[in-house]
Amino acid sequence: MNFSDLLNQGWGLLMVALFFGGSIFVHELGHFLAAKWRGLHIERFSIGFGPKIVSWTRGGVEYRLSWLPLGGYVALPQLADMRGIEGDSSVDTNAMPPIGYRDKVIVAVAGAVFNIIFAFLLATILFFTGRPTSEDRTSVEVGYLSDTLPTATGEEVPAPAKAAGMQIGDLIRSIDGSPVNDWDDIHQAIALSTGKSSDGARQIDFLVERDGQEIHLQVQPIISEGMKLRQVGLRPGYTVMVGAVFPNSPIEKAGVKPGDTLVSLDGIPVRSIAFYTNYLDTKGTQSISLTYEQDGVLKSATLTPEEVVVDTDGRTDILTGIAGFDTNRSLLYQTPIEQLKEVAITTYTNLRALLHINSDISISHMSGPVGIIRVIKSAAMYDMLNTLWIVIFINVSLAFFNMMPIPVLDGGHIAFATINKLRRKPINPNVIASLQGSFMILLFGMMMYVTFFDVSRWITDASERAENRAKAITPVFGKSDTTAAETPPPADQ
Repeated sequence: MNFSDLLNQGWGLLMVALFFGGSIFVHELGHFLAAKWRGLHIERFSIGFGPKIVSWTRGGVEYRLSWLPLGGYVALPQLADMRGIEGDSSVDTNAMPPIGYRDKVIVAVAGAVFNIIFAFLLATILFFTGRPTSEDRTSVEVGYLSDTLPTATGEEVPAPAKAAGMQIGDLIRSIDGSPVNDWDDIHQAIALSTGKSSDGARQIDFLVERDGQEIHLQVQPIISEGMKLRQVGLRPGYTVMVGAVFPNSPIEKAGVKPGDTLVSLDGIPVRSIAFYTNYLDTKGTQSISLTYEQDGVLKSATLTPEEVVVDTDGRTDILTGIAGFDTNRSLLYQTPIEQLKEVAITTYTNLRALLHINSDISISHMSGPVGIIRVIKSAAMYDMLNTLWIVIFINVSLAFFNMMPIPVLDGGHIAFATINKLRRKPINPNVIASLQGSFMILLFGMMMYVTFFDVSRWITDASERAENRAKAITPVFGKSDTTAAETPPPADQ
């Protein structure tokens, strides 16, 4: 690892501390300030759980940083007896005056409110700067269809989308009746779908536009390898641009330069990297007629791919010499309300799929603190603005999660307070303590379960990247016959 890599890693870790730790801090700050406002006794303000790393006391409140970075808490003895989680109180809670229903609700909901406020402020920044996006993410066009897909058992089966009659160039308008606006919507709708056919098989209803006509296609997805999510075998259509070329390669000899657009191969439009690479595989070292656009001018070339060694094991591949691809990039401008609405809908959809009986989403697909840290760190090393978008998502999700009516969560405190108010007498403290203890064990167990899969994915991805880097070598190209000739641009350009 060179010095630049170390700086990137350090920057990523700094952003994790700032944004992940900051999101927890903001949530607990909401509880803290609301408790101050309503006159509650505050025992402790902690970021993290378990034994303290460092602490100090000011104004009668202990502030601490604790070892387990799984969240945080503000110890409020008058709100709930949480000694099993937050530690013993230094005051006799029985001697303290009870607090009213309104105070309990205000203090409990304040954490989620502050997360939403924080998300709104970050969304305001993105409203002015724009959020980076690219054509492959904003597209609803089908740019590639797989012939086969590996199932969760490793068996290769016909790809469902192609088998159902979907075609390259189709525009996907809705999935299971819900409109889709970009490929993120499409990817999510497929993975989270819950549809079943009359015989009980998994089924997704696609509404596609083809040649101006709308067509319904019933696609029966498979469960994929790896993540074990629903998959149908399609990829977006977008403008394929050349990012870099290898010296002395067929593509360089054809006159193609970085920034040029690949238009067609043998007259077939190139609308995805997957199509380009797959077409090369089917043609081998046969000559291909390439059309590309350079500085607004269409050019043609006869391209003969070469078989070159690509790793230290001597594995070869058929390549033309493109060292990297790109596509059109832009900035997406959304108002803070539009951003929060989008994130809230996504969060709700994920939660609904997790709880739906027909869904293939399970707890193992969720991300805990380790997964969140990994995502923030990876994003921050490359794109700060998209990191803000991820943090917005995290804060809205944190607000949703904490307002669920589960004992030990903020929503649970509100639920207990509401039940007490309706019954006009308090719930037996032993019952509350038992429920909180039981659900704390369940939540901690779930978090450990999720963390296991987070760590497993992290280790697997890291080992695969390390292995690929260790084996990869720069391909060396020999001679290749290519001819290039300019052609006039089409009439409609």
